[in-house]
Amino acid sequence: MRFARLAVGLCLAGALAGCADPSGLADAVPEPTSASAKQDPAPPASTFTAFGAQRVWGNGLSITVSAPKSLKPSDTSFPKSPRTVVFVVALVNGTSTAYRTGQLAVRATVGGQPVPEVLDTVQGLNGLSSAVTEVAPGADTKLTLAFAVPEGPVRLQLVIEPNGANQEPNATFEGMA
Repeated sequence: MRFARLAVGLCLAGALAGCADPSGLADAVPEPTSASAKQDPAPPASTFTAFGAQRVWGNGLSITVSAPKSLKPSDTSFPKSPRTVVFVVALVNGTSTAYRTGQLAVRATVGGQPVPEVLDTVQGLNGLSSAVTEVAPGADTKLTLAFAVPEGPVRLQLVIEPNGANQEPNATFEGMA
């Protein structure tokens, strides 16, 4: 009798553990918006996604972050930095409701330290806060973001939080910039 209870308990614990999805990301990945986009099979939240790959949330929202492009900041850029890296964040709303880009939070780090977003209106970099739009179900949008980095190549992480700052689930894109 004691063995039977233990076996049932272990079986139940295993079943519950298998149902949990701490990443909040779906295993099913819809088709990307362009033929050149790569799909990420939604690894656990503790891993990083390479720039250029797509992440898909359980509700159908998907985000692809382009590879970074280096840019020399203009004289009017803020904050001043030796170099700026620019990303295009492509968002596809695969949900059944409109998505407001105002709830999207994006932060960048180099060596675990935050790096600031760059505003450079001369080069069309107006920042995340200016990209306020509503994306209808089935529609997509692209946001261009820039961050201040040191002059030489660095490993950069871009944390994407579609439900707002410090809200789960999130995705971390990583690569050399």
